[in-house]
Amino acid sequence: MPPVRSSLAIFAVSRLFDAPRLAVPLIRFKLILVLTAFSTFFVFARTQPHSVRLLFTGDILLSRHVASELEHRRVSPWSRFTDLFHNAEWVSGNLEGAFGSPSDCIESAHPCFASPDSSVELLRLAGFHGLTLENNHAGDLGSAGRVHTRSLLEQESLVPVDFANSPQFARVGDATLALISVTLIPAADGRVQHVPSPEIAQRLRAARGAADLVVVSIHWGSEYQRLPDARQRAQARWLIQHGADLIVGHHPHVVEPPECIDGHPVFFSLGNHVFDQTYPPTKEGLIADCRLTGRQLSCQGIRTHTAPGTSIPTLTEADKTAYSARAVCIPGTKSPRGTDGPYADRSR
Repeated sequence: MPPVRSSLAIFAVSRLFDAPRLAVPLIRFKLILVLTAFSTFFVFARTQPHSVRLLFTGDILLSRHVASELEHRRVSPWSRFTDLFHNAEWVSGNLEGAFGSPSDCIESAHPCFASPDSSVELLRLAGFHGLTLENNHAGDLGSAGRVHTRSLLEQESLVPVDFANSPQFARVGDATLALISVTLIPAADGRVQHVPSPEIAQRLRAARGAADLVVVSIHWGSEYQRLPDARQRAQARWLIQHGADLIVGHHPHVVEPPECIDGHPVFFSLGNHVFDQTYPPTKEGLIADCRLTGRQLSCQGIRTHTAPGTSIPTLTEADKTAYSARAVCIPGTKSPRGTDGPYADRSR
C-alpha cells in the first residue's frame, strides 16, 4: 500500500479527535466510515494483480568470431542491455552450439559451434535466467557436450531447457512459468522432434496442468526466409490447441513478423540476438517482450541492431509490426491451470 494513502488515513482519523466532545456519536460514526474506507482500499491494493515481465531473445552464438571479438575487446555482448534485462523477472534465449573444446566436435558437425566454458558466466552476469538448448547445433559436441553444457549452466544458476527435461518450471513473481524446448531442424547428433507428435502433446499436458503460462521455444522454418510458411502456421496452431500460450521461434537468422493465431502471440522468428553473420538482414533482431498480469498475457517486440564489423547488438525501438500483431491478438482471460476455458477447443 502506498505510504501516501496511509498518511491520509491517519490524518483523517486524527482530525476526528479534534472535534468537540458533544459530537462523540458523530465522531464514532465518521471514524467507522474512515476506517472502513481505509481497510477497503488496503484489500483492493493487496488484490491487484502484479505484472510479470518476460523477455525472450533469438539465437545466441558464443563461439567462432563472437568468441574472438569478446576475447579481444574484453567486453560483454550485453553491456547495453543491463537495465532492460534486470527489469524483467525472466530472460531467456536460444543458445546455438555447446560449451566445450573445438577438438570435441563430432564428425557430422559442419560448422561446429564450440563455445568456451568461460563465456557461460557472461550469460549470468547479463541477467539471463535460462537458455533453451534445442537447435541444429546443440549436438555439435555429441551427447557429452550436451551434458557438459547443462552442467555449466546449472553451476551458474541458469535453467537449461532441452526436450528431454521439458517442461521446465520457474516461479516468476506470483506465476509459474513452464518452458518446453523443441527443434524441428535435426542436430548434428541426430536429435530432432516432430510437430505433431504424442511426445510433445504429453509434455504440453504436463505443463498445462501445473503452470500459469506455457511457453514453447521452437527451432523451425527456413534460413534467411523473411516470412513463415503455411506449414509453420499449422504447427503453431497444433501447439496452441494442445496447451501452448506463447510460441517463440528461431533458426531463420532473420526476423519474421509475429502473428496472432487462435488468440495467442506467435513470434515465428526472433532472428539473431548475438551472432557473427554479415548478411544485412541477419544483423537485425527482435526481443519478445511479454507481460503476464493476473491471467492476461500481452506481448510486443523490441528491435535490436548489430552494426557491421561487430557481433555485439544494440537496442533500437519497439517494433511496429509486433505492436500490430498484438493489437489484433486478444487472448482474453487465460484458463486456470489444469482447466478448460476460452480455449476449450484444445485437442487432448
